Amino acid sequence: MEHVEFYKRFPLLVPETLDPLKADGYIETPEGERVRITIDASTHGTYCVDIVKSTLEVEELLQSKKAELDVRFQQCASGLSFVKELQHSLAGVSTLQKKISQFYGQIVKECDEQVGWDRVESFDKKTQIMRLKLKDAAGREHSVYVDLSSNVFSSNVEENSVSMESTKLTRYLETLEERCSHLVESWDLLDDIDSTLCVLQPQHPKRHELWRRIAVTSLHTALIDVSPDRSFPKLTVYGPRTTTLPLNARAKAVRTLWSPTKSARQNIECILQCTLPSAVFDHKDIKLECGVCFAFVCEKETADQVCANDVCAQPFHRTCLVQWLKSKEDTRQSFTTLFGKCPYCGGNITVGS
Repeated sequence: MEHVEFYKRFPLLVPETLDPLKADGYIETPEGERVRITIDASTHGTYCVDIVKSTLEVEELLQSKKAELDVRFQQCASGLSFVKELQHSLAGVSTLQKKISQFYGQIVKECDEQVGWDRVESFDKKTQIMRLKLKDAAGREHSVYVDLSSNVFSSNVEENSVSMESTKLTRYLETLEERCSHLVESWDLLDDIDSTLCVLQPQHPKRHELWRRIAVTSLHTALIDVSPDRSFPKLTVYGPRTTTLPLNARAKAVRTLWSPTKSARQNIECILQCTLPSAVFDHKDIKLECGVCFAFVCEKETADQVCANDVCAQPFHRTCLVQWLKSKEDTRQSFTTLFGKCPYCGGNITVGS
């Protein structure tokens, strides 16, 4: 009799045995959402949350109320009453399922048929983020992220994410592979810079960041801008004006003097005609902290405004210096340029606001 009632109440859930309950199939939530369920009470000898296997969102819902549900499930006298109680506990899971991703099936199918599951490194159930690996021609491994909670693709190769509505995973990977192929030589140069020169910024560079700020002397830094569309980097030197002008004049020769057969250090030292510091950054050796806030980096801004007095040569963040000068009564302003006194030596100093 119980078999008949079970089939009537749950026609899509097929029981192998009712005592202990072993069943597989589908049941409907209170909202009418159909979910896949596997039940095996023989593994625990009692009715509890752990005997239920289902979709990720269902299992997370049950586990979140495990203590309460286990008490209710253990009071069930039969397999039928347990499934009834289980069905009641699935209230709200339809909302969770909609939140997971409408692209879940598409991603799984692409991994099955084209991408390959061997490229999947991990899947975080809580964040719903799948991480895949991508290797470029130089053997560097990059990470690709499939965010099923936000329905976007992203990677460490590009700064911006891409909506799953605009492209498929397969096409996104193909685009990234083309991008990696285009950037191999740029990354070779940046890796050389990172390993041999004193890099000040970015402190933890990402692959899409194609620039480096390096120390040149105790008073000078240089911005190296790398582009896959140029055979040489763009080089700009910052520091005291009187000494920076000749250095930047030499930096303009980078187009003709840069040699791909030389290292980054050899090229820059040849162009600027100076010896660059070692890769180990030491604040004691290089004067880079802002004279107002005493930090090197402030909200991603480097202290690149330098007092024109070579004896002083104190660097400042532009923002810090502007705020300082605006607070002083003797500061003059012409259009967007402020004329005032250096907070350190009292010499004349100007900055664009």
